Amino acid sequence: MANHLKIIGEAYQKFNDTNTSVSANKEPNSYRAMKRYFLSSEQKDQCKNASLVLGGIAHDINEKSIVENISIDEAIKDKKIQHKINSYVSIDIKDQMKFEFGIKFLKDICENHNKNINELPDKKWKSEIEHIKWIDPINVPFRMYVDLTGDSYINDLKNKFPSVKLSPLKTKQTKENPNRIGDWVCSHPKIDQRAFTTDLMQIALYSHTTGLKPSLSYASATDRVLFTEDNCEQLKPENLKRSMQELIVYEIAWEKKLKAANGSIEELLWLCPPDFSELRKGSFWWNGVPKKFMEDYLKTYV
Repeated sequence: MANHLKIIGEAYQKFNDTNTSVSANKEPNSYRAMKRYFLSSEQKDQCKNASLVLGGIAHDINEKSIVENISIDEAIKDKKIQHKINSYVSIDIKDQMKFEFGIKFLKDICENHNKNINELPDKKWKSEIEHIKWIDPINVPFRMYVDLTGDSYINDLKNKFPSVKLSPLKTKQTKENPNRIGDWVCSHPKIDQRAFTTDLMQIALYSHTTGLKPSLSYASATDRVLFTEDNCEQLKPENLKRSMQELIVYEIAWEKKLKAANGSIEELLWLCPPDFSELRKGSFWWNGVPKKFMEDYLKTYV
C-alpha cells in the first residue's frame, strides 16, 4: 500500500501547531487557550503549582527506580530529583504545605506504584518513549510520551497526593501525628475503584499507538490500585475504542474553535472565556498562573 503524506490542517497551521496531546485535551478550553496560545513558551513554563511539580518528581522517581531496578530511596537521592525538590518556590502558604506534605509522603506513594507495577508480568521497562500518531479524522498528529513500556504492557502512573487544611491545635499535642506539620494537617485520598475518564482516553491512545496491553497505576500514601483489562471493563479492547472516540470528539471540537478563530489569539480567547468563579476560587488549573500573566490575560475581557 502506498504511503500517503499527511499534511497538518490549515486551522492548526495558522496557530503554528505541529501536534496535539491528551494533556491538552484534559485542560478546560479557557485554560488551554490561555496557556498554549496566549502565553509564550517561557511564560508557560512558569505556570506551576505544588500538585503539578510533585507529580513530575514522583514520575521521575518511579521511572528511575523501575527502569534501573533500584530502590525508591536510591532514586530519591538522585541529584536531578533533589534539585527539583529543593528549587520549588510555592505560590502561597497552602501550596507550600501541599508541597511539604507531598514530599513527606513521596516515598510511600512511589513504593505503592512499584508494588502495582510488580503485579504485571513484564520485568523490564523503558520510560518516556516518544510516539507521534495520526488519528483520523484529526488534522494534526498526537504527540505522547508513555510513562512505562514493557514487552506486553504499557502503564501510566497516576499520583494521589494528600489534601491539606489549616487546623491549629486547641490543646497541647501529646502524641506525634504524622499527618500534621505545625498548624496544618493532611488527609490521604482513597483510590476510586473506577479509572478516570480522561485517563482512559490517554491509555486508549497509548495502547492503540503501541499495540500493547493497557494498565493504569493509581497510588496514594495509604492506598493503591492497578487497573488492567482483567479487573477494569473500561480497559477491554471494545471499550478502549469508545474512549478513543471520546478523545477524538474533544480534539475535533477544538479544531472547530481554531477554525473559527482563524489564526487570531484574541478571537480564540473570546471563543473560550474562563469561568470567573473558578478564577476567584484559585482552582487547580489556575492557581499556578503568575499574577502578572493572569492580569494580562484578563485584559482581553475586562
